[in-house]
Amino acid sequence: MKILNPAVESALQRGESIKLNIGGGSTRREGYFNIDRVALPEVDIVADLNAPLSLLPDNSVSAIYTNHVLEHIENLLGLMEEIHRICQPDAQIEIIVPHFSSPWYYSDPTHVRPWGIYTIDYFMDKEDQMGRRVPSYYSSARFRLLERKVVFTRKNLFDRIVVPILRVVLNRWFKAMEAYERRWVWIYPVTEIQMRVVPKK
Repeated sequence: MKILNPAVESALQRGESIKLNIGGGSTRREGYFNIDRVALPEVDIVADLNAPLSLLPDNSVSAIYTNHVLEHIENLLGLMEEIHRICQPDAQIEIIVPHFSSPWYYSDPTHVRPWGIYTIDYFMDKEDQMGRRVPSYYSSARFRLLERKVVFTRKNLFDRIVVPILRVVLNRWFKAMEAYERRWVWIYPVTEIQMRVVPKK
């Protein structure tokens, strides 16, 4: 791990919190520092996301954004524990990943980690889970879910008719989302899952 941008080092030395765009690469997000494994021109911190984020202190991060990155991580349990460690108790963490039924997921040979609507629940206490209860003993990191929604691609006339209905029904009632994933997702795939969580400390 190496901090390339002096502004990151300076903020941490002053005890100021920072915001991280995990896996941001060359895509800038206003107010966020990019952390990635390759030292691209827009990258502020170079790090292997499968290894500890050793240069980031506990409770030093106030927000995290990660878009289509976590499906590439082999050591997801370790990264989620590091995210939990470096985030402040009220830090908002926005996670966007392809759903396992999406061609975006299964056509990319660099994807190693499928995500479904229950994947995040494995990092939640049972009393915070919705629907069926899943084991949460794989990791010590705990998060509380603020929002979970599924997103569909709109490419043609059929999509433009069907997607607004599915979006309203599935994202309003979790039982409908759960039933859809279990029974219908291979007929009309979900493109991605968007979640907002906070660390439970």
